[in-house]
Amino acid sequence: MNKLLPACVFALVVMNTPNVSAVTVVECVDADGNTSFRDQCPPGSSQKGKKEISGLGGNDGPDLSAVAAANPITLYTVPDCDACDLTRNALSGRDLPFTEKNVQDNAEMQEELKTATGGLTVPGIVIGDKVLTGYSRDAIDSALNGAGYPAPAESGTPQ
Repeated sequence: MNKLLPACVFALVVMNTPNVSAVTVVECVDADGNTSFRDQCPPGSSQKGKKEISGLGGNDGPDLSAVAAANPITLYTVPDCDACDLTRNALSGRDLPFTEKNVQDNAEMQEELKTATGGLTVPGIVIGDKVLTGYSRDAIDSALNGAGYPAPAESGTPQ
């Protein structure tokens, strides 16, 4: 019996040790000043910043890249917009990939916003086929959860 105890302890430790993986997310800016967060910057854009995000690997949650491909997030903003900042922080706080489009002084982008959301209200958020305007943390979280995005990590601080 004493010989089995170390093997059992080892098996329990191995089974309860999560796979740790890391993802690098880069912040890209295109020629029009639109910001997006991706694994690499597309042609015609430059890298503004980079962040290594570590988390649990394995099959414990949804595959973020598959969810993002099926339900991409686009955030329409203007500079000096508190509601836009709050929305951006809500998305960034969940470490989600999204494309940010600055609609100020850009008629083409304003038309895109109008087509996507039905108006010119910012922030405008498109999550897959779900459209939100203005800032509501509950509505954003509900739309993200409904699209299959991973829930925010538990932390001791309110969001």
